[in-house]
Amino acid sequence: MRLADILILLSLAAIWGASFLFMRVSAPDFGPVPLVAFRMTVAGLALTPVFLRKEARDLFKAHWWQLLVSGVVGSAISFILLSWASLTLSAGFTSLMNSSVPIFSAIIAAVWLGERLLASQFVGLGLGILGVLILVWGKLEFHDDGRGWPIVACVISCLCYGFGASWMKSKLQGVRPLVASSGSLLGAGLVLIPFALTRLPEKSPPLSSWLSAAALALICTALAFVLFFKLIQRSGATVATSVTFLIPFFGIFWGWLVLDEIVSAQMIAGLAVTLLGTGLITGMIGKRKATS
Repeated sequence: MRLADILILLSLAAIWGASFLFMRVSAPDFGPVPLVAFRMTVAGLALTPVFLRKEARDLFKAHWWQLLVSGVVGSAISFILLSWASLTLSAGFTSLMNSSVPIFSAIIAAVWLGERLLASQFVGLGLGILGVLILVWGKLEFHDDGRGWPIVACVISCLCYGFGASWMKSKLQGVRPLVASSGSLLGAGLVLIPFALTRLPEKSPPLSSWLSAAALALICTALAFVLFFKLIQRSGATVATSVTFLIPFFGIFWGWLVLDEIVSAQMIAGLAVTLLGTGLITGMIGKRKATS
């Protein structure tokens, strides 16, 4: 792996890890729905130069409703749930919960698309679920100030991401990644705008929240997608997918560095088990041998 690709990988992990910090800062002042509407619309607009090519416009016209479903379910609902959870949960903990996305993606792909799981992947699913249980053990309080419902929101968010991955594989195979990203982001952002207008904050958010929201849209979404697909082109999907292992480390680091969040032994244990499961599911750990 070339040095330039390693730098892209680390930059991408740092950027996506920082998204949980930016949500933690901006969600309380904007509110989850206005924040996500801003994030998706601005990110979608930033990626619209891809539509300067007629081929991209034709792909969008042919697949507009599939892109809209992808954007609303796979991104908008996920972002809203994570932003709402960020009102209660720390940035580091939210990033740890989000690291289980490959686990839920594998389950949905197996059930929906009939993808065959290898023996090592079944073990990975079990470890991944165990890792999530370690993370949430003793935290599922469902009273008014409890962390139970925010944790449930994180799990549903992971399921939405998993649905989005299978939906794109099933319905959007022939659509270029940046066309799919821009179209789905912009479409879902426009759908959210009317709902956001009814939930605007009573007073304008402070500058720190505006900067965090702008960073979420332009850096953690638009730029991150460009880097991700560039990494796929340069090094392949396997290398690009390995960013999953690095994101929670950066999520914890940014929360600790900027917000003085506490990193507990329970978080580290849950992270280790979850990532081991993710490694087995993605085939990055263990021998890929088909089940009989």
